[in-house]
Amino acid sequence: MTIEALTRDRWYDGNLWLTQPATGFRATSDAVMLAASVPDAADILELGVGAGAVLMILARRLMSARLTGVDHDPAMLDLARLNAKENGFADRITLIEADVTAPDFPIQGDSKSSASSTSSTSSGSLASWDHVVMNPPFNDPLSSLSPGQQRRQSMASDYTLPWIGCAARALNRRGGLTMIGRADQLDQILAALAAHDMGETVIRPVHSRADRPAHRVLIRARKGMSGALTLLPPLIMDSAEYADLAHGGVVALVQPGRKYAAPQKAKP
Repeated sequence: MTIEALTRDRWYDGNLWLTQPATGFRATSDAVMLAASVPDAADILELGVGAGAVLMILARRLMSARLTGVDHDPAMLDLARLNAKENGFADRITLIEADVTAPDFPIQGDSKSSASSTSSTSSGSLASWDHVVMNPPFNDPLSSLSPGQQRRQSMASDYTLPWIGCAARALNRRGGLTMIGRADQLDQILAALAAHDMGETVIRPVHSRADRPAHRVLIRARKGMSGALTLLPPLIMDSAEYADLAHGGVVALVQPGRKYAAPQKAKP
């Protein structure tokens, strides 16, 4: 699909450029919060990379990380490739065209392939990444105001199973998943995490104001771990902490006092 109208925007702290669709799937505050919540890791995979907003922030924040992005839409991957080049990250970002919801998700887990490539390689073990990050679609397709097929690809709340299942397959043991979702879908998210052996879950609710209900949740979980769930104090969008996220601030989704063991690489 060709994207007819684009914008080229200053992004994050004003030192990144982001070319993205003028309407429809545009980067929002969700991308900033999500990128701020990802811990430093050697190999990071983003599912549903879109135009690359999260990856651009991660490339700026985590200078030594190797980054891979997957998306099923070649037009969005072209934008992500353009953004990686314009921001000077093309040699650190690998882009792969694939459908993460497919039962036979077709990529081999190799985040060390040539940067900014687009490929669909043979299936096999996906366990190669230390960390997976994702902002899955979470809107009911019937709620979309746009007749475009791109918007209609938003899914209802059962998006959690295939996306989290893919993340679990991609992760090394003890590897982490960081995601953002709607607060009213937290029960489905937790059920999907448990179904895929993801535990030691840390949740930080996000509120627009202190007197409003949470509308988002930032979540970190780890593969093959069974530690207790931790509910952190809320992140308030009307706060200095939130404002700092666009200037390099981070959200630590960790259990207080907990030391995390390094992910275990999958055996050949």
